[in-house]
Parts: sequence; C-alpha cells; structure tokens
Amino acid sequence: MASLEPNNSQYKMIYSNIPRASIHVGSNKKSFSSQMGNEAERRGWDEKRYRLRNAETEKNNHYNFSRKQLNFEIAKGCKVMPLGSNPVPLHERLQIRHDELGFKPYMDAKRPNQIAKNSPNSLVNIIFGGDHEVMKKLAFGDQQIDTSDPYADNSHIKLMPAIIEWAKDTYRFCCRLWGEKNIIGFDVHCDETGIHAHVLTVPVERIRKRGRIGSKYVHKDNPDKVLSTKEWKALSKEERTEYIKSEQTKDSVECVSYAKVWGETAKDKSKYLSDLHTEYYNEVGCKYGLQRGIPYNELSPEERRGRRHKDKVTLEAERQAKLAIVEAEKLKASIEAETAVVTQQKEVAQKNLKTAQSGFLAKIFQPGKYKNEEAARLKESYNAGVKEAINSFVKASGLKCNGEPTATSLGQRLRMIWDSNKGLSQELKAKDTVISEKDTIIKSLNAKVTTLTEEVNGLKYRLTLIDADAVDRLRTAKNTETARADKAESELKTLRSNYEILSQKWNEIWNEPEYNEAARKVKNRKEQEARLAEETKREEQAKEERRQTVLDSLISNGRDNLKSFALTGRIDFNEQEARAIYYSIMAIAQKFGFDLCTKNGVSSAVSKFLESISWNGCTSFRIECVTNWTKLFAENDRMYDSHAINNFISFIDYMSCSAKTNVTTGGSNGCADQLTNWDGTQKIGLGALPKKKRGMSQ
Repeated sequence: MASLEPNNSQYKMIYSNIPRASIHVGSNKKSFSSQMGNEAERRGWDEKRYRLRNAETEKNNHYNFSRKQLNFEIAKGCKVMPLGSNPVPLHERLQIRHDELGFKPYMDAKRPNQIAKNSPNSLVNIIFGGDHEVMKKLAFGDQQIDTSDPYADNSHIKLMPAIIEWAKDTYRFCCRLWGEKNIIGFDVHCDETGIHAHVLTVPVERIRKRGRIGSKYVHKDNPDKVLSTKEWKALSKEERTEYIKSEQTKDSVECVSYAKVWGETAKDKSKYLSDLHTEYYNEVGCKYGLQRGIPYNELSPEERRGRRHKDKVTLEAERQAKLAIVEAEKLKASIEAETAVVTQQKEVAQKNLKTAQSGFLAKIFQPGKYKNEEAARLKESYNAGVKEAINSFVKASGLKCNGEPTATSLGQRLRMIWDSNKGLSQELKAKDTVISEKDTIIKSLNAKVTTLTEEVNGLKYRLTLIDADAVDRLRTAKNTETARADKAESELKTLRSNYEILSQKWNEIWNEPEYNEAARKVKNRKEQEARLAEETKREEQAKEERRQTVLDSLISNGRDNLKSFALTGRIDFNEQEARAIYYSIMAIAQKFGFDLCTKNGVSSAVSKFLESISWNGCTSFRIECVTNWTKLFAENDRMYDSHAINNFISFIDYMSCSAKTNVTTGGSNGCADQLTNWDGTQKIGLGALPKKKRGMSQ
C-alpha cells in the first residue's frame, strides 16, 4: 500500500495542523465610502442584502442572516455593544477624528469632489482572526453548526463568552499600539464563514511643531518675569545684564502620518508587520492556543512562492484539499483496523474448523461398546458371507469391538454417531459461509483503500501544481503584455511619422491668409457655443435651486400654520391653515418623490411633513390630537387628483423660472385659492381646495 506521508516541507506544514493566528493588514487608503462603513457595521442589511452577497460565489464567503444578532462591536472603554448600535456611522467617526487632528486631505484640482493621489494615507484596515476551528470553538463552543451553509437556521445558536474575551484582549492590544482615540471601529463578525474582527485605525504620530521658536530672557532674581527677544532688546544695557537667556524647545503635536507609524520603506514596513505578529502572539494568541505564523524569511523558495499569487478561492481550495487528505487518512486507518479484525476472525474460524473436523472424525471412528446380542448377530453375518467385508470396513475405519460386529449393528452405530454430530456439521458449514463473506469484505475494503490512496496522491499532485500553474499563467500574461507593448510602440512610431507629415501640411495651409480667417471664425464660434452651454448649465442649476427653494418655502409655511393651530384651542383648521397644509404636503411629495395618487404615498408624505415639526409649548394629548386631525385631513380620497397635481407642478416650474421664489398660500385680499409673492403680486393659481364633506372631531 502506498504511503500517505508527505515528502517535502510544504506538506509537512499542511499535516502539522498547528492552529495559528492571522493578521491581515489591508492596503493603506485615504478614505472610504459610507457603503463600506455600512457593510462593516451591517447597517441596513436585511435578509435580501444577505442573499445578494451570497450570490457572489467567486468571493467564496458565506453570510448567514440568522446569525446577524451574534455580531458585536467594542466601543471606547472596552465596552461590548451590539454591532451597529453606535448612533454615529463609521465614516462620520473617521471624519470627526480627522477634524480633531486638523487633517485635511489634498483635493484634486481637476476633480473637486475627489482626493488627490499625492494626499497622505489617513487610515488602515486590519483584520484579526485565526484558525477556523479554534475561532469557531471560541464563538460557539460545542454547539453543532455549519458555518459554510449560508441558509442554515442558526437562530438558536448562542454566543460563547470566550470570543468576547478574545475580542477584548485584541482591542486592548490595538489600543496599546495605536491609541484608543485612533481606533475608529472594532467590529466582530460572527455571521460569516470565519470568525474575525475588523479594526479601522488612523495612523497618528507625535512630531515637533514647525516654525521658529524665539529665545526667552528670564530675570535673575525673579524667574516669573520672562521677556521675549523683542522686549529684551528694548531695555537699556544695564537692565539687560539682569536677564539670562533661556533656549526654548518646540512642543510636539499629533498628526496623521502613515509612514512614521508603519514604516517609510518597504523593508521598514515588513519589519513592523513581522514584529506585529510576534507581539500579538505574546499578548493574545498564546492565551487562546493560536501560534504565530511562520516568518517569511524562514521559508524555502518553494514555500515563499506558495505564499504569493494565491487569491481567496485558491486558499479555500487548498484548505478543502487538506481536509480531504485528513479525512482520507482517517478512513484508511479505520479500514485497516477493520481489515485486521476481519483477518483475525478468519484465522479463528479456520482454526475452529480444523478443530471441529478432527473432533468429528474422532467421534465417527471412536470404538464403540456393543452388547452381547449384537456380537451374536455379527457372528450370524459372518456365516452369511459378509465377514470379510465387515472385517475390511472395521479395519479401514479403525473401530475396535469387544465382540463380533454385524453389519446392522455397525450401521446403527454409525447412524447414531452421525445424528449426534449433525449440529457440528451445520456449524462447520456456517463457519465456511462466514469465512467466505469475510473474504469478500476484505477484498472490497482493499479496493477502497487502493482507490483512496490514488485520490490522495492525485490531491497531492494537484496541490503541487497550484503554484506552478500560477507562475505559468503570470509568465504567459507577461509575454502577452510584452507583445502588446511592442505592437503599441510600433504603432506609436507610425503615428508619429504620420503626425510629422500632417504637421508639415498643416503649416503650409496656415501660410494661406484665407485659412487664417476661417480658423479665427471657427474659434470664435466654438467659444461662443461653449459660453452658451455654460450659461445654460448655470441657468438649469439655478432653476433647480429656485425650485427647491419654492418647495422648502411651501413646506415651512405649512408646518408653521400647523404649529400655530396646535397652540390654539380649536378643533378644526381654518381655510388658510387647511390650504397651507395641503400645499405643504404636495410640496413634500414633489421634493421626495411620493406618489399622492396612492394611499402609501400620501401616508409617507404626511409622515415626512409631521416628523420635523417642533411641538414646543404643546401637551402630549394636544400633539396626538393635532397629528390625527392632520392625517384625517390629508388622507381624504378626493384631496389629490392628477389635475391638481399637474397644476401644482406647473406652478412650481413657473416659479423656478423667476428669481422671486418667496411664496405664501394667502393673497393680499386673503383669497386662499391662489399663491402670491411676499410683496403681494399674484402668481399662477392652483384652483380651489377640494371641499371635505366629513367634519373633523376630537
């Protein structure tokens, strides 16, 4: 049987199965989007979002919605909180810390909304984790759970205290290295395939302040009396001798500096990362049975190549292959043990068979004891001519008789012996059957062992080819890119040659005066078109701003009228208040895209209208009554129709074209079916407010 023992150091590491801690330091960045922060904190992640993430199979990660409640984060003071419970989102916390440090990234002049490439790196994302089984044991203990199944129901799973202690120790380790103020987020994810913690830090270093520091002059007799250089020079020579010059040192200040913390060169950064692994093992990893990873400089060239060019899918394939090899070894050991037991049973059965056969023959040919009458009958048989045959049989069988045996008595004796040993004969047949079955089982098990051995050898071979294939792919890609570069360079030379020819022709054409005049006209026309396009764009932006101003004015007017009504003792809106609220709700629907032709749209618009009203001075009972009256008033089925909505949209578009955007819902004569400017001039009317038949009651 082929041996499954690995022959090189790479497979020795695979079979060592030493659980190790993992620290993944992401690429240094300048900022991150709110969407990335929401992913880390699981903000707004519902079951649909989990399904969408699980659909990205190439990432080889699984998110389980039923374990979302097990996620947690650690806040300032090492306090454990549910993940996402901090009211300030992650990206806002990062900006707050940058403001405290006075850090402002360099903005791109050509793209004002983007950060320039030469801006300092201001944050580092680090992932702490470890061996899959160890982390799973810390988080879930002995509970049965399959973390690779994204759709399994794990709502009954409880989080163990061990994972919280691991997270606290890791948090204290990060605070010691980078400062608690600079730990923007510490999020622990227990809903993915592997348990891990995301740590977002700002690299901060204390440096000396910039600028010159003037000398100070201290009085000899009064140390509290200190003068600046300018003040000291203003004194007379006699007074100057009473002071002693004191050199001042620069104060230090905190500033964002990725290079100072993580290393200015690649070598410095590599050493910092190596020391980081060692310190983490000494402080945290050793407490939880997580060994330090093997240093890169201690690996062989083959192992170093194995550390590179491996994406997450390749690493997962290697992990599955290692698990398959381990399972194959276990199955092989089990089959070999079972084979040994069956072989032992076969040997025992064969031994019993031989013993039984010898006993059976001994019983058959054991000399018998006969009675006197049987001896007499044997004598009669002798006289009948069978004496010779009986003697031959007795001689051949080895029977010894006291008297003369007869054929009848001898047959009866043999039949008695045979009947008494019939059970032994059946037992011998059963033993033969068992031995035959065991032989069949042994052959089947040997075939399985052979098949598993071939599969394990195949897995080993494929593992050895993973890195080689990666190198071949890279070499092929490099050759392809080199060929493309050569082709591009050749095309560039051709283009340069054509450019020189065209430039020469162009210069000859420009010597003609009529071409100069035509070019000047074309240039003027293009400049005029560009100016018109820019003016049109500015006008559109201004129009949109005026439109939003009109909507905000109507919304504010409606809320003010509702607040004024709430401070009164009335139980119904007057005509002016009703129209102000009516147009305010329509303005909210236009601003936020609610459909007033549906009940859900009207309900959403009313909720948006009520949520920003200040109820200062109103009792809780009054607030509840006014809120209910507003909903009854606004949710009337005949309040909004397509005609009224179209008129309102036309009015808003008209107002957006004018520079005067301050409007009210009451005219100079108090008429509420038209809108006017604050100066009393009339704008386009929207028609009368639909009459409400049902009355309002408290």
